[in-house]
Amino acid sequence: MERAGFINYAKCSVAIFIAVLLFPFYATPQENGNAVFSYPLDVPMSLSGNYGELRSNHFHAGIDFRIGGVVGAHVYAAADGYVSRITVSPTGYGNAIYITHPDGYISVYGHLHRFAERLREYTISKQYEAESFVVDLEPDSTLFPVKRGELIAFGGNTGSSGGPHLHFEVRKDGATVNVVTDGLFAMKDERKPIINRVAFMGYAMKDGAARVFRINRPRNRAAVIPLPPLSYVAVDAVDKMQGTNARLAIGEYRVLLDGEEIYRFNVGNGIPMDESRYMNSLIEYPLKGRTGRMMVKSYVEPGNGLGYKIQCHNGGLVVLDDDNIHALEIEVKDYDGNSESVSYRIRREDGRFGERIGDTLPSAGTFMAWHLPNIYKKEGFLFSMAPGTLYRSIYFKAEEDTATVAGCCSKVWNISGYETALHVPARLSIRYAGPDSLKHKALLVLLSPSGRMYGAGGAIDENGCVTSGVSSFGRYAVALDTVPPTVRAHISNGTTLMRDVVSFTIRDRLSGLDEYDVEIDGHWVLAEFDAKRSRLTVDLKNAKIRRGINHNLTVRVSDNKGNETVVKRNFKW
Repeated sequence: MERAGFINYAKCSVAIFIAVLLFPFYATPQENGNAVFSYPLDVPMSLSGNYGELRSNHFHAGIDFRIGGVVGAHVYAAADGYVSRITVSPTGYGNAIYITHPDGYISVYGHLHRFAERLREYTISKQYEAESFVVDLEPDSTLFPVKRGELIAFGGNTGSSGGPHLHFEVRKDGATVNVVTDGLFAMKDERKPIINRVAFMGYAMKDGAARVFRINRPRNRAAVIPLPPLSYVAVDAVDKMQGTNARLAIGEYRVLLDGEEIYRFNVGNGIPMDESRYMNSLIEYPLKGRTGRMMVKSYVEPGNGLGYKIQCHNGGLVVLDDDNIHALEIEVKDYDGNSESVSYRIRREDGRFGERIGDTLPSAGTFMAWHLPNIYKKEGFLFSMAPGTLYRSIYFKAEEDTATVAGCCSKVWNISGYETALHVPARLSIRYAGPDSLKHKALLVLLSPSGRMYGAGGAIDENGCVTSGVSSFGRYAVALDTVPPTVRAHISNGTTLMRDVVSFTIRDRLSGLDEYDVEIDGHWVLAEFDAKRSRLTVDLKNAKIRRGINHNLTVRVSDNKGNETVVKRNFKW
C-alpha cells in the first residue's frame, strides 16, 4: 500500500512538474491591461519584428511574435469579432485569418501552420470546390463569430516567413495601424536604441538633377569632419527590447544643426499600405545596393510621398554658409520614448570637394524629371516611365552591352545601373532576334554581373518586341524558356506508404511556376505548396481515398511559358 501510494505520489509530482514546464504554452492568452487587443498567444511574449521595420521595398506592417522556434503554438482572437477573410497562399502571409471587430479594426494573423478545426474544414471544402490550393475567402459575417481568447489557429511558418512566428497586424480604413503608438496594444520597452553607423553624403544640384557622393570622415571620432556647402546624413539605427535580440524599428529620427532641428521623420500611428514602397525614398538607396544596409537619410527627395510625416528645413540638407565649426546631432527614439544620440563637429571646406561636385563636368545621359512622363527610345529598345515613377530627377542612360551572353536572343541593354529606385514598374521593350517558331517562349531577363539570368516576365508584341514591367534598372535582354519545370517525386513506384503524406519538389528555372495539380485515381486532390522550400505536399487523410488498396497518382506542373512536366506514380496506402 505504501509503495503504491508512493508511486501515485511520484506520478502526480511528475505530472505537476511537466505541467509547470508546459504552462506557458498552454495557458490562456495574456490580457493586455486596458488595451483594445489582447496578446494573441500563450507563449511568453518575445518579438522578432515590430511595426515600421525597414524591409525590402516596404515597411513591416505589424508585429512578429516568436513562437518558440517550432510550429504549433496556440493562436487566439485578440478581440471579439467575426472571421471576415481567410487566405491561403504559397507566398506572402501564407495561411492567414482576418477578424473584423465592431469598432472597425481588422486584426490579421499570418504565417499560420493550420486553422482551428471548423475554419480548417470550411477552407478545405472551398479549396476542393475551386480545385485550387490558393484561395481568398470572405465568409459571411454570421458564419464564424469569435470571442476574445478563442482558439482560431496554430502558429507556423507558411508563406514568405523566414522561420516559425506569428505575424500580427491591425488595419483600419485601408491603412495598417501602429498598435503601440495608438494605445491599442500594451508593450513595455525599457531599452534604448542603438546607432550603428552614420554616413555623410555630399550633395550638389547639377543641370536640374542631384549629384550625390559619399564622404569619408576622419578615423578620429573627435576630429572635425570636412564637408561641402551642402550635405546630408544617412543613419543606420535599430531599437532593442528586453526579451529579444531582434533588430527592431526606430520610431523617430531627428537631425539638428547647432541645436536647430533640420529633419524629423516619425512613423507615427501608421503608414497606408499603398504608401509603403516610399520606404525606398526614405533610405539612401545606393547604399542598400552596395552594402545591404537600410540607412534613413535626412535629404527629402521631391517624389517622396511620405513628406507629410517629415518635418525638415532646406529639404533636410546640412547647409554650411561659413567656415566656422558647427555641431551636428543625430537622435533616434523608439516607440516608448527611449532615445540615443550622437554628435559630430563639422566645418565647410570647399577645396576638398570641387571635382566631386562636378562643377566642370557635363551631365551625361538624357534628363528625366521625376514628376513627368519619360520615354527613351533607340532602335530595338523602348523604356517608359509614368509620372512619379522616380523619386528625384535623373540623367538616364541605356547602352548596348558589348558582352555576348549565352542564351540571349536580343541585344543586351545596360540601363543606368542599380542605384536608382523606382516607385512603380517602368515599361521595357526589347526587340526579339530569335527563331519565329519559338517567339512564344520569349521573355525579358535581368542579368546579374556574373551573367546569371532572372526572369522578368513579358511576352512578344505585334512589333516583334518583348515587353514587360520592370521594377529596377540593370542589364536586360530577351531569352527563351523552353525547359519544362523539374519535378522530383519523394516516392517510388509500387511503394506501400506507412505515412500519411506524399511530397514532391517542384521548380522552374526562368519564367516561374504557373500551375500545379495533383490527381489520385483521376480525381483532383488538395496539394499544399511551400514556395520557399519548393515543396508540394499531399495530405492523404484529406484526399478522400480508400486505405489498403493501390492508387494512381499524377502530378502536372507548368510554367509561365506553357512548358509542362507530368510525373506519375502508383502506391498503396
